[in-house]
Amino acid sequence: MKSVRTTVLCILLLMVCSLQGWSQSSPAEAFKNVTIHTADGETIKSGTIVWRNGVITSLGKNANIPFDAYVRDGGDSLHVYPGFIDGLALWGSPDIENDSKKPDEPGNPSYARAGIQPDRVPADQLKFDDKVLEEAPKHGFTTAAIGLKGRMLAGQVDLFSIDGENTKDNVLENGIGILAQFEEAGGTAYPSTTMGVMTTFRQLFNDAKALRQQQRYYASTSGNYSAPEKDKVLETLYPVMDQDQPFYFVVDSKENIERLFWLQDELGFEVVIVSGKEAYKKADELKKRNISVLASIDLPEKPEWKKAEEKKEESEPREELEEVTEEMRVFRERQLTAYKADIQNIRKLLDAGVKVGYASNGFKLADIQDNITTLKEEGNLSEEEILEMLSQTTAEILGYGQKMGDVATGNMASFTVFSKPFSEEKAKALYSVTDGELTEFESKSSN
Repeated sequence: MKSVRTTVLCILLLMVCSLQGWSQSSPAEAFKNVTIHTADGETIKSGTIVWRNGVITSLGKNANIPFDAYVRDGGDSLHVYPGFIDGLALWGSPDIENDSKKPDEPGNPSYARAGIQPDRVPADQLKFDDKVLEEAPKHGFTTAAIGLKGRMLAGQVDLFSIDGENTKDNVLENGIGILAQFEEAGGTAYPSTTMGVMTTFRQLFNDAKALRQQQRYYASTSGNYSAPEKDKVLETLYPVMDQDQPFYFVVDSKENIERLFWLQDELGFEVVIVSGKEAYKKADELKKRNISVLASIDLPEKPEWKKAEEKKEESEPREELEEVTEEMRVFRERQLTAYKADIQNIRKLLDAGVKVGYASNGFKLADIQDNITTLKEEGNLSEEEILEMLSQTTAEILGYGQKMGDVATGNMASFTVFSKPFSEEKAKALYSVTDGELTEFESKSSN
């Protein structure tokens, strides 16, 4: 009898544990009969992707679909891509405050007036009702590192899963870096030149080093000494000084990239270049220093005369091309060479072995499709390279390459379902899955 009671109790205990486990686990969801595109260029036709509790649990042609899954059938016409990642966006950032008023001490302004605000936290200041946070998933973006608009030290960079107004509750990590740039203080305040900004960087590091020495000495001594004054701005620089946190440094020109190298050699910080429109001119040095680039695709405009030539060449019957002087011909050749070099910036960086991800840094979402087309047609990038740049490589640069950036078992369930291959004309995002949360934009039948 005792044995029977023991057996019954064990069964009841197992049932309770099973029910508890069931209550803690959300139902699974799945897409089947879809074409799955992985970040490395693999294509799985008639595939299935399953996720539960924000994690991809099964993936492939013969993936197991659990009995409790809510399944959507793609009918072999939909395309699943890893969620695109913006390595440095300014979405929802308030504008820079008006700084035209002359400060009381132009040569010694406050930190804020000088544009020195590394302690600002995006999660506390962003406008999460900004329309761009609703629009970004419709362009394939599920994740973004977001900074604040500002000057030389604009603030921290926080990593978010992007889901409209819900983004405010989707902070993946605060302070993955500090946003920096060679941006002078506005108006008449110091620093008002690039050299002044560089000098200020040096002074800030020296002041932070001195403050930390004072703090350590005070903590170690038993003498009757006054505690050093707190300085949140300088203390925020400690992780950068220790190379535990990088600068996300917005820089474009060859000359400013060289200035950044000088500062790095002198101050010893880790850095990720943001934008880097002329980074190809220093590609070998970037590779040597192991510096990654979150590249801009805010591409230059094609010269007007070249557009006119192409239009005439396409016309029927063909129109006569404009006659130009030798001087004008030489000028146009140089202009076209410079244009092609800038368009092929990313290609040259990749060829040099530089790790290249993506950052919008103020670039308009509405222009992204046209510029992706230009990168394919004139920038010598393949669709697979563009996809990898927008997903896995950006995740790796942000330090999240093992958790996101690809559709893979065990990764975060962050992906987009398109009506056709993402780079094709009129491709539309039908569903966005952000950290497991699904949003439907429009029904399949409407396409």
